[in-house]
Amino acid sequence: MTDIDPKFKPESKLDLELSVLNPHPERVPGPRLLQELVQRTSDSALPAIHHLDNHGEEFLLSYSQLHRAVDSLASRISRSLGKASTLEHFVVPLLVPQCPHLYIAILAILKAGGAFCPLHLDAPPERVRFILQDVSAKIVVVSRDLVSKIPQDEPDRIILIVDQDDVEEPTSPHSGPVRDSKPHDLAYVMYTSGSTGTPKGVGVSHDAAAQSLLAHNRHIPSFRRFLQFASPTFDVSVFEIFFPLFRGSTLVTCDRGRMLNDLPAVIRMLQVDACELTPTVAGSLLRSRKNAPCLKLLLTIGEMLTEPVIREFGGTGESGSILWGMYGPTEAAIHCTLRPSYPGDCAVSNIGFPLDSVSCFVASIPEEGSAYEFRILPSANPASSLSEGTN
Repeated sequence: MTDIDPKFKPESKLDLELSVLNPHPERVPGPRLLQELVQRTSDSALPAIHHLDNHGEEFLLSYSQLHRAVDSLASRISRSLGKASTLEHFVVPLLVPQCPHLYIAILAILKAGGAFCPLHLDAPPERVRFILQDVSAKIVVVSRDLVSKIPQDEPDRIILIVDQDDVEEPTSPHSGPVRDSKPHDLAYVMYTSGSTGTPKGVGVSHDAAAQSLLAHNRHIPSFRRFLQFASPTFDVSVFEIFFPLFRGSTLVTCDRGRMLNDLPAVIRMLQVDACELTPTVAGSLLRSRKNAPCLKLLLTIGEMLTEPVIREFGGTGESGSILWGMYGPTEAAIHCTLRPSYPGDCAVSNIGFPLDSVSCFVASIPEEGSAYEFRILPSANPASSLSEGTN
């Protein structure tokens, strides 16, 4: 950590501490590899995955079925790569829509010793080609109907197709990863939109991701059925996928077009009791808690909260608040802070407190040519927030 603003003269030790929240972040006990967070079974006998496809067909996958499918696909990845991947860590791009295949593929890539890198379904060919080259992809995992979107100009690149057989008829039990992943290895790589220039890949380690998810556990209320709404290229999807499976709850998934067309109907039909949305989606698609009476927990992320969303989903009265504000950039492993149970009159700018594994600082932006990287300020000063973690 760098210097305190030399112009800041604290009158007491308390004044200085007020500008740093959770100055000594803790390591949270638990697994240090992301895939090891996923429960082998559910104590409550809940299914691991409940999927609604674009034809209205429902598909259930138990925890034991999930792990068998993961083991089978991990074995296919290992055999496809052969000995080439035993010497170094590897990143596996995947182009799969939100369905059981996606979650099986993500877990299989991790179990095979790699890091997953989701590709946007609508990404133009040049962007897909750039990402494949940027991560030096030796293998790509793709749904059968999306194979044409993968450039065929690298003869040595392996294209591994996943389909329904990987879910319904898994074979070849996995005997072990190609390489033993270490906590400091990358777990996933997310690429920015690239709207202002060349897309930038943000890599997050197993340790950082696992610590972030573990740190949520004592703060997030219990739930049974969590909706996976975010695009896989949005890092919030990592929380949506892994946290329910860590809790032994059900990961509820749905065809994306159906969710965007009538989100409240999907929540009611699939009896979703928890989800995470941007304030824009909460305000425009969900609109009212009366539209989804089964929803008991609404996390928000990605934008500043709005007063209408706080009034509708927050509160301290008889109905209580179901609204939790989450904050965190991709580089900081999903969420850094949370504001539990928003009261109806809470300021939209209130981002709450840091997770146990995170420190938060109020800092000024350094001037050009300044000797300081940034300057820590008293907490009352309007400035930028910074964070650091235990890893």
